[in-house]
Amino acid sequence: MQLFKKHVIRDEIKLQESVQASLSNLLVELGQDVHTTRAGADDLSSSLQQNLSTLAQSSEPDTIKLVIENLISSTEKTSSVVNNFQQQLSSAELEIIALKAQLEQKEQDAYLDALTKLGNRRAFDQKIYALCEDESADATLVLFDLDHFKKLNDTYGHLIGDKVLQGVSQIMQQLCPDNALATRYGGEEFAFLVEGKEDAGAHIAEQTRAMLHKLSLRKKGTNELIDKVTASFGVAEKLPGEMPEELIGRADKALYSAKHGGRDQVRKAA
Repeated sequence: MQLFKKHVIRDEIKLQESVQASLSNLLVELGQDVHTTRAGADDLSSSLQQNLSTLAQSSEPDTIKLVIENLISSTEKTSSVVNNFQQQLSSAELEIIALKAQLEQKEQDAYLDALTKLGNRRAFDQKIYALCEDESADATLVLFDLDHFKKLNDTYGHLIGDKVLQGVSQIMQQLCPDNALATRYGGEEFAFLVEGKEDAGAHIAEQTRAMLHKLSLRKKGTNELIDKVTASFGVAEKLPGEMPEELIGRADKALYSAKHGGRDQVRKAA
């Protein structure tokens, strides 16, 4: 839980503080405009009272003319202040809309892996902690690692490696059910967090393993076919009272059991 608070909650607080600062500045500016508009309205009210008093005391044509000129001048000044305030309100509305869109985009980016567009490690951490805190929720972690990925990178280059990672992400997005989260755990390691029993997680793992066999691409220039992408899977269902680190540890142990057992297979945690 300390790691979650250190990384995930800290980043969310920074985002909220940034938005809060922008809104505070906007409200200060609006407050100043309201004060200016109120002062203009007060000046108009005072001018009206003075001119009414002048009219009550004299009905001379020159006096009436002067009152009219004063009223026109006061009204024009107030109209200018009000128009300026309306413009500021329109501007503030656009700023708020832009701020809302920026916040939504930042929130989305904060939980997405840039290369694969899957959930990133932050999204994974948030989800797994939520699942482990909910004692009534069934949860299964599917952790898998691409086999011999370093060799693929060394042989074909990192651009091809990135294309393979993107291909894996497309398969995961295609197979990920509504009750699961597909994430890039780190490097060439991926994860499904499934709100369900072990059998549901194992089924997704087997589907993914089979689909990886069909993943292929050609290297530009040489037209060389790159296929035979495989992965090793570890599946672990959450135990009562289990902490995220413990669940990850059991899934990871099952994954490496699959690695040592010959790769390209699914192993369930003990």
